[in-house]
Amino acid sequence: MPFDPEAMAPRGRLLSRRQVHALYPGDPRSHYERGMLGWSLAFYASYLLFITDRVSGWAFGALGFVCVLRYFNRWHEAIHANQRGAPGWHPARALLVLMGPIYLGRRELEEMHLVHHREDGGPNDPDRPRMHPNPLRAALACLFEPELAAVSHARRHGIDGPLAARMAAHALAWTGLMWLGGWRGLVAYNLVTRAGNGVAWFVFSWVVHRPWLYGQVRPPAFPTPLALLWVALVGRENLAGVRYHFLHHLFPSVPDRDLGALSRRLGSRTEGA
Repeated sequence: MPFDPEAMAPRGRLLSRRQVHALYPGDPRSHYERGMLGWSLAFYASYLLFITDRVSGWAFGALGFVCVLRYFNRWHEAIHANQRGAPGWHPARALLVLMGPIYLGRRELEEMHLVHHREDGGPNDPDRPRMHPNPLRAALACLFEPELAAVSHARRHGIDGPLAARMAAHALAWTGLMWLGGWRGLVAYNLVTRAGNGVAWFVFSWVVHRPWLYGQVRPPAFPTPLALLWVALVGRENLAGVRYHFLHHLFPSVPDRDLGALSRRLGSRTEGA
């Protein structure tokens, strides 16, 4: 049975959501959008260096893969950050890392993620195919996430004029990137983006929702070699976001860096109840 922090709050044993948000306030959205923009620019810069023969394919593969992962994580945190006072426009919302020629708009992708939080594995959860118990089926859904997300959105809501225009702009920009890189750029770009996007979705849709992590206030620590590799590739905050993903679902506005402290606080109160 999922842990409900409200269940025992009246008895003073556990923290209410209001108390948690007061202890660990969310960061402003712009804090993460700056990082999102930086990693997007870094990805496109590494692609430009590759197609102009300034770096090798292996270097672009490594750099681009890390950029996509870190960009993905910053975007995820921006969705759950404090939206109050956020500027009406930010360049990060326009300079998306295009994962394929068929790609929804930023607004639609963010709304689908919020629906996932509301439905959380239910029949209306748009992430359900990527959470399939069979890891191979889940991995395949993650690999083709851009196309499947577009199909899912079209079935549920249709595609209106503004969205069609944004998707057409994405397709045109993607085509331009492929034209600049030629066949060599086309292969490298799509290998890197599919790998980065697919791995990110597999981790945040399948791995984190397995019983060994999900549903636990105090989930087990990752083996040290894996944790060190994870921090090197994606950062310490992302490692916390993965390990404590269940708490993230309960308190989505709490920054990833504070989830460990929240886990210890809730865990000690649960053990003393």
